[in-house]
Formats: sequence, C-alpha cells, structure tokens
Amino acid sequence: MIPTPSQPKYTPGTRVRVIQSVRVGHRRWTTEVVGVVEHEGLRPVGGMEMGGKSLYCRQPTIRLRKDDGEVTVVAVDEATLVEELSPA
Repeated sequence: MIPTPSQPKYTPGTRVRVIQSVRVGHRRWTTEVVGVVEHEGLRPVGGMEMGGKSLYCRQPTIRLRKDDGEVTVVAVDEATLVEELSPA
C-alpha cells in the first residue's frame, strides 16, 4: 500500500511565529522567527554518506518569508511551537 501525503497544517499566506529552544548544559537557548508561510514540505534526513537512501526518514519543514524579504526554512520537530498570527 502506498502511503498518501499528509495534509499541510499551514496554508500558504498564513503569518506564523516559530519558536524553538535547545538546552545547552544548564542554559536554554531560544530562537524565534516570524514570517509568512510559502511552503510546507519534507526534506530527507541522512543520505548515502550515512549508509541509507534517505527515502524512509524525512523531516517536516516550513519555508517562511520574513518581513524584510529573507526566505528561511525551519525544521519542525515535536518541541517546536508554531503560533498563527493575525495578518500584518
């Protein structure tokens, strides 16, 4: 059985704030990105150099366009907080 692609959680044009944090020792570093969703997709993790074909292990991503026009791709995991914002 061929799995069907999952439905996108965020429609293109939605303004979002993505908050991620990582613990380093006793400190917690937090980063925040605000932008408009352009695309939601999957990127391969690993590859031939890691001994796999990277077809079975994929990471969800969100492509955002920030207010200054910069485009960034954010990898989303279970600890990532994504908040929908009102349009600017």
